[in-house]
Amino acid sequence: MKRNSGFTLLEVIISASILMTVVATMFPLLHIMTTEKMVLSDRRTIVDRLHDEIQPFLLVSKEAPYESIKNINKRTVTFTFSLDQKYIKGCVVWENVKKKKEKHCLYGAPER
Repeated sequence: MKRNSGFTLLEVIISASILMTVVATMFPLLHIMTTEKMVLSDRRTIVDRLHDEIQPFLLVSKEAPYESIKNINKRTVTFTFSLDQKYIKGCVVWENVKKKKEKHCLYGAPER
């Protein structure tokens, strides 16, 4: 009788189950990482836009309070600007990819 040097059925089943376990844990992790990447990218873009939107209030003395609604990266974003003591307060509110409401505020001293 010849001796076969192949894999037994038990070895194939065990290795397949290990492979499926690794694959089953990697897909949710990849989804979470992609979602977080989109959240961070949107946040960076929107806060950068808030910085640009607050400049006229600081440099040209545009009148506050003021509110505007814009679309950025397919998100409805609300900018609000108000006078907070001697500073201009600019806030932005939006709903992120995870359907959670986010708010970020910047303060600036107007040139007078």
